[in-house]
Amino acid sequence: MFYLLLCILSSTVVLITFKLLNRFSVNNFSAIIINYLAASVAGFFLAKGELSGFYQLGILPILLMVAMGVLFITMFHFLGKSTQTAGVAITSVAAKMSVIIPILVSVLIDPNDKLNAVRLAGITLALIAVLLLVIPRKTEKFKPVKTYLPLIIFLGIGMVDASVKVAQQYFVTNELNPLFNAIVFAMAGITGSLLLPFNTHAAKDFHKFKTWLLGTLLGLANFGSMFFMVAALNHVGSKGTPLEGSVLFGINNLGVVLAGTLVGLLLFGERPSKTNLSGIALSVLAIVILMQS
Repeated sequence: MFYLLLCILSSTVVLITFKLLNRFSVNNFSAIIINYLAASVAGFFLAKGELSGFYQLGILPILLMVAMGVLFITMFHFLGKSTQTAGVAITSVAAKMSVIIPILVSVLIDPNDKLNAVRLAGITLALIAVLLLVIPRKTEKFKPVKTYLPLIIFLGIGMVDASVKVAQQYFVTNELNPLFNAIVFAMAGITGSLLLPFNTHAAKDFHKFKTWLLGTLLGLANFGSMFFMVAALNHVGSKGTPLEGSVLFGINNLGVVLAGTLVGLLLFGERPSKTNLSGIALSVLAIVILMQS
């Protein structure tokens, strides 16, 4: 549970930092590139420069890490846009309701993880909750971006978490965890750097100290989010078996949903509509059901 708590805290800091990027007029893309550089450095630092584990991997694990890197920077871009446009609370819930995707993947690839009627009920409630979350206020002018961005987050973050589960299930041990994170984040950083010449605004933003400060904070939080999730998935409890992935993802997502909603309300004055509040409440119920299943 200690690793889970650290994962929840890290994920919440990611959401807060994205909001700060908007408040301090920091270009999202430049901060995201710095974020991945910082996360990669943190991984190599914890790995202590030991690369032997990487050389022992086959071609498929390496291709998976490269694909994860590209997916990560793509979804981080959308995560930032959604946080600033749809808000911290709605974005955090949409992202964490994507828990149904890694849950299904975990059930399919992990022989110790079983799907039952209760878990299916939780997944159904989760889908309904996402729909309620993307409905705008009646008093607001309809903006398509507030609908499609949370939906993109729902699908994309689900794929990100599912890929982490696949990697953990088949080849990422506790010893390889720091290096695994370092390589994935390095691939994301390289992808972003290759695209940088096509974004002149982001390139100019690299000269600002606040960009490096917030980008580094974002990177350390991002690194912690995935590092502690893998550590929690690998952790063996007192019964001699690891916690089921579907249960662990549910607990983690519940914590981030509650933290994200509280942060959006207290720090940024975000006021969800009654429909959005219904979605948040239903999402909490869905995750509790998933936890109990």
